[in-house]
Amino acid sequence: MSILRIGGISSGFDTDSIVRDLMRIERVKVDKAMQTRQIAQWQKEQYRGIINNVRSFRDKYFDILKPQNYLLSSAGLKKMQASSSDGTIVSVVAGANASAGSSTFQVVQSATAAEAASSAITAGSAEGERLSLSDTLETISAKLQNGPFEFDENGRFTVTINNKEIVINKKDTLRTVLNKITNSSADVQASYNSFSDTFKITAKSTGEGVITTDDGGNFFSALGLEPGVEGEIGTAGRDAIFKIDGFQGTRSSNSFSVEGITYSINKNIDEADNSPLVNISASVDAEGIFNTIESFINDYNSLIDGISSKLSEEVFRDFQPLTDEQKESMSEKEIEIWEGKAKSGLLRRDPVLDNMLGNIRKALYDMVGEYHLTEIGIQTSRNYLDNGKLSLVGDGSVLRAAIAENPDKVADIFTRSSSISYSATLSGERRAQRYSESGLAHRISDIINDNIRTLRDSSGRKGILLERAGIEGDISEFNNYYDKTILNINKQIDRLNEMLHRREDQYFRQFAAMEKALQQLYSQGDFLMMQMMNGNS
Repeated sequence: MSILRIGGISSGFDTDSIVRDLMRIERVKVDKAMQTRQIAQWQKEQYRGIINNVRSFRDKYFDILKPQNYLLSSAGLKKMQASSSDGTIVSVVAGANASAGSSTFQVVQSATAAEAASSAITAGSAEGERLSLSDTLETISAKLQNGPFEFDENGRFTVTINNKEIVINKKDTLRTVLNKITNSSADVQASYNSFSDTFKITAKSTGEGVITTDDGGNFFSALGLEPGVEGEIGTAGRDAIFKIDGFQGTRSSNSFSVEGITYSINKNIDEADNSPLVNISASVDAEGIFNTIESFINDYNSLIDGISSKLSEEVFRDFQPLTDEQKESMSEKEIEIWEGKAKSGLLRRDPVLDNMLGNIRKALYDMVGEYHLTEIGIQTSRNYLDNGKLSLVGDGSVLRAAIAENPDKVADIFTRSSSISYSATLSGERRAQRYSESGLAHRISDIINDNIRTLRDSSGRKGILLERAGIEGDISEFNNYYDKTILNINKQIDRLNEMLHRREDQYFRQFAAMEKALQQLYSQGDFLMMQMMNGNS
């Protein structure tokens, strides 16, 4: 029930101002609760910033869809390079499974696709009489020197290409017909060249084979492609034939892999051409391996530095979140400076983040089987404030030498994998076994997964950081420690505001009662004064 707030009539007091001043004192609890809520919101935002940085690092180095930097497989650090003495004939790319060495390569014949092409198909020779892609087949039919098409009573006919039926309507445009053929499951590409006035149909893949058709609706005959034996049109495709170190092989495509090297034949070669020998060499891509490791170290250090800076950030205890009333008396620049200090140090010495960094630091320091990271010229910082940042000994010269001497050892230190796969539900014993059997990349990946995985463990919990602050696009976005904390604070603020409303009403009732009492007192005084005046008269 609302209270009629009429003040100062009898007392002359500014009741509204008095109550407002009294309520300002009462609102201190609400303001403090709102400041606590703002701090929780800022902490959540800073946590999510760290989560996003950790995700970016994970996605760059531990995502199988990004093989160039993928460190959970030996392929990521067993980089090979290959070269060809004549790239116009054949170019080469070495995969992780290629062996270092030299060989010779000879193209006997390149692969081709089955193809059928007509000569000029319209009745006239002048360019102006040629076909338009927007012409219907009904219009085109009369222009063909080998035509016309033969439509049924419904204005349609059906053609079969490579045993796939395609229905064609006389109202279809030439463009529509070409698209119908190309988009069908016949695995061919159809086209019309208005410059040469020719129709062509080509198999989408190279290799031995022919294009077979029927002549439904006189379609192919009218377009200058008379089906031959068993409906074949045009010329057959052929396989690529090649020799590696004198040993002959065949493939249906001009691009193929043999023993970890991908060969791409770049020239149309017939067997009669007697193509020359091409020298192929493969070797370890030491610089590529070094660059991947150096990039990993730099990105890792940047990640660690960002988290460490939050753990050691200065706290300015005199700078609490501003209330709306405080902001009203400040400029935007003053508010920005103030809030910058208020946000500082909110994650200082955070135990969750500190524990994650400690685990990563230990993972890098522990031996990988019989190897240690320092053996290949990588060391952790001796300054504990760096939280395990890495550095290259001798500006990378030691690592380069280690790669040149034994690239498999370098790769093994990072990419060695355990017989036990990562799972959120692994027992402590199996986790320990996986850790001891794993290389550095798998160990760090496991720690990151423990902190930001979206899958739940046997206790129903997601990654530690996600349980803390959540992440967008996941159920944890609104179901996490900080959001639960903020929800409870909101409930507390609602209770306090309700209490303040009641307290404000109480004050106004008290002042109203005072005004009423004063009014009665003044009335009594006036009455007595009148009585006295009457008595004297």
